[in-house]
Amino acid sequence: MKLQIPYHDLRSWLDLAGEIGEVRGVEGASWQEEIGMAAELLNHSDPAPAVLFDKIPGYPQGHRLLVNFFGGRRKSMTLGLPSELNNFQLSEAFTEAFQAITPIPYEFVDDGPILENIQMGDNVNVLSFPTPLWHELDGGRYIGTGSFNVTQDPDEGWVNLGTYRVMVHDEKSVGFYISPGKHGRIHRDKYMARQEPMPAAIVVGGDPFLFLMTCTEIPYGISEYDIAGGLRGKPYQVIKGKVTGLPIPANAEIVLEGYIDPKKRKPEGPFGEWTGYYGSGLRDEPYMDVKAIYYRNKPIIMGCPPQRPPDEISRYRSILRSGLLKQTLEKAGLSGIKAAWASEVGNTRMLLCIAIEQRYAGHATQVGHVASQC
Repeated sequence: MKLQIPYHDLRSWLDLAGEIGEVRGVEGASWQEEIGMAAELLNHSDPAPAVLFDKIPGYPQGHRLLVNFFGGRRKSMTLGLPSELNNFQLSEAFTEAFQAITPIPYEFVDDGPILENIQMGDNVNVLSFPTPLWHELDGGRYIGTGSFNVTQDPDEGWVNLGTYRVMVHDEKSVGFYISPGKHGRIHRDKYMARQEPMPAAIVVGGDPFLFLMTCTEIPYGISEYDIAGGLRGKPYQVIKGKVTGLPIPANAEIVLEGYIDPKKRKPEGPFGEWTGYYGSGLRDEPYMDVKAIYYRNKPIIMGCPPQRPPDEISRYRSILRSGLLKQTLEKAGLSGIKAAWASEVGNTRMLLCIAIEQRYAGHATQVGHVASQC
């Protein structure tokens, strides 16, 4: 089944979600407590609407924040699939499209909405955006939850987009944690070994479909831009960052651009993670010196903070991963696989449900062993 994605950026997505009654507006909620509390309640309920916060105290009207984008009927709309499909059918249809695509490389353009406002040098101020405190005991405000980082391999030249939490340190620096083995971490480790600063861009608020691709296990050496372009059927338009030259989505809401110095560290964390605990404590991590900020008029932060499962993150991971799990089991040579579901309750990692047509003694045990390694 071919995807028919009916929007091109976060604003056109909001228009469509509003037309089907899936968006609510809230004015006057505080970044210190109320937005984070509301997000936790919303994220635990699939039928709950997306919520767009505005008139956040201390910030200009129009500096907005969106939470809970992936739920209800918004799931099929976001994936470009028919609204009558249930979650299991969405997963199989998306997997079918994902396996059939031909990647389409991104293309550079000279202009785009992201260039409506630019802060450079001394004018850079990350604190000019209404970043919430998502969880009560977080070590700081995390502007990057529904965001992705753009990096480039210094040896091979390919561009990676990866989702990593991003903490605001001050007006001109943000820290981020990348788990070992992630492609962005591999890029960073290469720069560290060279003792060279790594160029990076952090996209805070963008096309929801592209964000989902940055959360998906894309093979090493292939850019998420190209996979998302192939699924959309047209190339992603990007502008060249004025500081780093990295490709930045032309229709993004907010982009931070700068360098990560291998010799510099700042305390990062703790942060409320998907286990329901505060992950990784407080420790020194690399951070980005922000040299430029690009943003649209009336910019929108997209928030996707982790909560105890089931939550928003586990909802989209279930759909994106369940079909891939079934295909992986079949590629491992296992027969009789009827269906697979990476449960939202276990955040798609800790509870895998697999239906088989049992054909020999030990078949179910064999499937379980293989599934635990996928």
